[in-house]
Amino acid sequence: MLPDWDTALAALGRRLGPKGVAHSVRVAETAAQIASAYGVDSEAARIAGLLHDWCKDVAGEELLQAAETRGLPVTDVDAAVPYLLHSAVGAEEVREAFPGIDESVVQAIAAHTYGSECMSPVDMVVYVADTIEPGRSHTSARELREAIGKVPLTELFTRTYAESLRHLIDTRRRIHPNTTAMWNRLVGGECL
Repeated sequence: MLPDWDTALAALGRRLGPKGVAHSVRVAETAAQIASAYGVDSEAARIAGLLHDWCKDVAGEELLQAAETRGLPVTDVDAAVPYLLHSAVGAEEVREAFPGIDESVVQAIAAHTYGSECMSPVDMVVYVADTIEPGRSHTSARELREAIGKVPLTELFTRTYAESLRHLIDTRRRIHPNTTAMWNRLVGGECL
């Protein structure tokens, strides 16, 4: 089951500020466009894109506590940079807020920060959409946008993931162990 757009948008508006909502709407529309280009469920991608940052405005300590309460794994990197937990905690909270929501939406929300063991097409679409939505102005965004429909979805996702990893390195940020594992699976051709 997918919540209708207006219900989901209203619920999101009670959780995020105007900038966060605007970003989420752009991600949703971008996800729907990418999904359509690849024959992926565009409505699931659109709703997942809209709800992907459900917990983005939650304070770090609250995210850590919510993760602990829900039995979610917390690494040393999560403890140092708790906002990384907004995807895993957000996925669980979306599941609670919208009983019966399609699991593909929940999984895409959970995977949008550093990926998951096996990325579904909806997961990849939402990850890419979050990185290249029209409000993003980084250098590679245009190139990635231009590649939509011209390269396979797995290649588009891999290029996007590589750009994200480069950004972490260039800005000297901590790299989550799940990010490293995801990259190793990508270059190893595993589970995509």
